[in-house]
Amino acid sequence: MSTPRTSGTRFRVISAVLTCLLLSVLPACGDGGDGSSTAAGGDGKTVTFGVSAPAPGGNMLQLAIAQAQGYFKAEGITVKPVFLGTSGRVVQALASGKVQIGTSTPDVVLQAADKGQDVKMSYNWTTKNVTQFGVLPGSSIRSAADLKGRTVGVQDLSAGPAQLAKAAVVNAGLDPDDDVKFVAVGTGAPALDALKRHRADALITYDTLFAAMTAGSGEKLRFFQPDGVEDLFSSSLVASAGWLKDNPDVAGGFGRAWAKASVYADANPEAGVRMMFAKYPNSKVGSSEKAATKAALGQFEAREKSLKGGTPPARDRWGAYPKSAVEHWITYAKDYKLIENGIEPGSVYTNEFVGKYNDFDTGKIKKSAASGATP
Repeated sequence: MSTPRTSGTRFRVISAVLTCLLLSVLPACGDGGDGSSTAAGGDGKTVTFGVSAPAPGGNMLQLAIAQAQGYFKAEGITVKPVFLGTSGRVVQALASGKVQIGTSTPDVVLQAADKGQDVKMSYNWTTKNVTQFGVLPGSSIRSAADLKGRTVGVQDLSAGPAQLAKAAVVNAGLDPDDDVKFVAVGTGAPALDALKRHRADALITYDTLFAAMTAGSGEKLRFFQPDGVEDLFSSSLVASAGWLKDNPDVAGGFGRAWAKASVYADANPEAGVRMMFAKYPNSKVGSSEKAATKAALGQFEAREKSLKGGTPPARDRWGAYPKSAVEHWITYAKDYKLIENGIEPGSVYTNEFVGKYNDFDTGKIKKSAASGATP
């Protein structure tokens, strides 16, 4: 139960929480199908796709796979990606009509909707929180409540995960100013060294940064999520509500191609990485082909756990939003002053296209992936 002090602290530390859940949720993915990096769209057949990150990476193989395997082409769509760096820029580009579909985090969508923009989430992509604590395997720390008297390493004291850690501490009934010490340890090898040398008892950062941190070292860590944010999905395909209404076939077809690519990636991520490297050479980061592949696969596998909540669904229902999770996001955003007004859930998300997203032969995609076949 929160004390007056922790209640006061709550509002100081959580205003950045929703952003921190998602800042590193996506990599960018390169050029359009014709090799261009920018293109006009909106003609009903060409979609300019705004990506909320500046560079390619292994945690977003769907675009390269959908292009290489002809999934967009099968829907009659030409996709022209543009790499805008942040969700905010994507949502601004939607408002101006410069992009038709984009990737965004829910906090930005809700803030835009709160200001009157007709943006809508249409495909639930990363269905769980992507920020987590990491500790050494033998650590006694298993939840935020165990952090009392401990030191938490963060990338930077002003970084989003640091704010989420403080919020988690408050939610556990602790005071982040008195009960827990936060230290900046950077990322990668320096952060891992701080943990191993016990300058930090726990780290908190994004799933993909943990993957990159441990990929080259072979170090094993144990992870746990902050309490209370498990169902706060992290990224979506988004579009203007008016565009979705006018272009239902394109919206549904884009999502179906994305879902097919997700199935393919599950079945053969190594082939997906090769497609990404071939399509976007700047996505290949490492001292050798083997090292670059290992790093990309590490990112992909880390994000896969967030993509589907750890295990594949019993039935494929790609892109669907639980209404309760949307309601939780709205309540969270309102409680912690990210939005000023109440928002009707149905105005900011839709499951209208979920049936079409999932209307394909999963077995056929898996068979194709197993063989490495291309159309």
